Amino acid sequence: MSQQMPTGEKPIKERLEKAMMTLHALPHSAHTKPMGHKSAWPDMIRQAKRGAILHRGSLSFHPNNSDISDCYDIIDALYDLTEMQRLLIWARAMNVAWRPLQNRFNRSRTHLNRLHMMALTALEIRLKERADKNSR
Repeated sequence: MSQQMPTGEKPIKERLEKAMMTLHALPHSAHTKPMGHKSAWPDMIRQAKRGAILHRGSLSFHPNNSDISDCYDIIDALYDLTEMQRLLIWARAMNVAWRPLQNRFNRSRTHLNRLHMMALTALEIRLKERADKNSR
């Protein structure tokens, strides 16, 4: 028996993928970073490298205000989880294959998948708690 999602609410996996795309689409120039966090690469080289990596049309994604605020809500809720849960959730949102995650965490794919599902559930609970708290 599966639970029905309320209408208008996206599944958590879609929200995570959209948050990842939003972060990649935000500007990354020397003027948008805090002092001391500048890259030694010139902007045009970094943009060309980024374009070569993200060649599947994700560069045409332009986030709107609601995408950006949802992204920040997800990032805030991620801080309530453990470090392993955060790494696992974000790696899977970025479509990292299971094999590198198995090597990093020294766990089987089945165990990592179970941990990933539990972390997604915990993240969804945190997001609902934050939404309820903000609606009051």
